[in-house]
Amino acid sequence: MKYYQAIEHAVNKLPKQVRLFLMRVIVLFIGWKILYLFILIPAEVPDAWLVKQLGKGTAQALNFFYDTTDFTAQATTKKKIYGSELVNVTFSHVKWGKKKLIGIYQACNGLELLILYAGFILAFSGSWQTKMLFIAGGISILFLINILRLVMLGIISIEYPAHFQFAHKYLFNMIVYAITFLLWMGYVKVKHRKEINHSMNNHD
Repeated sequence: MKYYQAIEHAVNKLPKQVRLFLMRVIVLFIGWKILYLFILIPAEVPDAWLVKQLGKGTAQALNFFYDTTDFTAQATTKKKIYGSELVNVTFSHVKWGKKKLIGIYQACNGLELLILYAGFILAFSGSWQTKMLFIAGGISILFLINILRLVMLGIISIEYPAHFQFAHKYLFNMIVYAITFLLWMGYVKVKHRKEINHSMNNHD
């Protein structure tokens, strides 16, 4: 009880805007998890589409980089037990000739990061027009960055296989999260600049 009261006291001491932001984040997070776990995962929406597009985009980019047509993407759907249900799970392999070069699974399709990025912006105050522009632009950038990440992993797998695990688990993850943070900060700066301009215009 004392622990709960301490948390409540600490939250109440926060500025009103921060409390509203945290409340929106919690509501959006719970809403997303319910939607994803009970509706989207069984329907494979948009996981299957994302996995297939990432595979195709990666294979095409590798073909362009190496000036060849040896890279292909093959999508496969299998049944998997999720909780108490048997659901479809689609994954994609980027192949170099007959060799499987990269496996793209739901866990690495970038969906959670896209939702995290959009949720952060939605939780902030600000005009819906600015929010929608930043969400659409940011998601497009992050999707292309994910393809670039997979392309680089493919190149490393071919040219420097000893460094693949480090690049996969650490290096490129840090880069992607850093870009996401910069996109967030871009929105915050634009929002802050608009608030200053609005305040100055009202003052005049």
